[in-house]
Amino acid sequence: MTCIVSLTFDDGLDVHLDVVMPMLEEHGFLGTFYVSIGSESFNQRWSDWTAAARRGHELGNHTIFHPGVSSKSWVTSGIALENYDLDRMRVELRTANRILHNIDGREHRSFAFPCSNPWLGRRGPIWRIAGRLPQGPRWQNWVSRLGIDVASGLVDYTTIVRDEFPAARCGGIDAAVLPARPADWHRIPALEGDGRSADDVMSDLEIAAARNAFAPLVFHGIGGGHRLSMARDDFGRLLAFLANDPRFTVLPLVTAAERAR
Repeated sequence: MTCIVSLTFDDGLDVHLDVVMPMLEEHGFLGTFYVSIGSESFNQRWSDWTAAARRGHELGNHTIFHPGVSSKSWVTSGIALENYDLDRMRVELRTANRILHNIDGREHRSFAFPCSNPWLGRRGPIWRIAGRLPQGPRWQNWVSRLGIDVASGLVDYTTIVRDEFPAARCGGIDAAVLPARPADWHRIPALEGDGRSADDVMSDLEIAAARNAFAPLVFHGIGGGHRLSMARDDFGRLLAFLANDPRFTVLPLVTAAERAR
């Protein structure tokens, strides 16, 4: 058996088209690119993304607007998760799928939670008050642990993700706790690539290979293009390592999930 690896890239960046795809294809690899349909980069380079899909790369769903929690500096009220409900998210995911289908003709693709956050809606008053105290995050953590956030409108939207996608990826975890197979194929954990050296990531992959694990890797920029990034030379070394080691099989995430399951 081999260790299945998926190379996944978030946010549909120019650097994915200009740098990452040529490097992948040099080794015969196909990646998964989670695109936010409403992003300027995606819309300005529609034809390039169409060509990438034709070459076999997976265009994964990353919503239309890349919503996030309102505490993040780039989040406006229109895309704040506090202002979403399940119906709004369902419509957004389905619309993004229809647009992606018009590009690549595919019926099935995977999903990545923006910012690895599966929660939408607004927290309750106790949690919000706790956040205003000294060491607010610590008190908020206790509120969550004790389950006392009464009147909370927070909802896990994984429930609708299960209806729309065969698999979904969350954020990165430590290799030491990477499961041999995900307990939940709609909350697939991944290994972090951003900000790390090739040696560090290869060390993680050695652990995954010893367990024949399903080991997605999550990246944003490569050699720049995003505040989260891996150096281009390190990424090249990582690809060479995967290409020359028969213990590893590199597949787009939707294909990998189907095979690993």
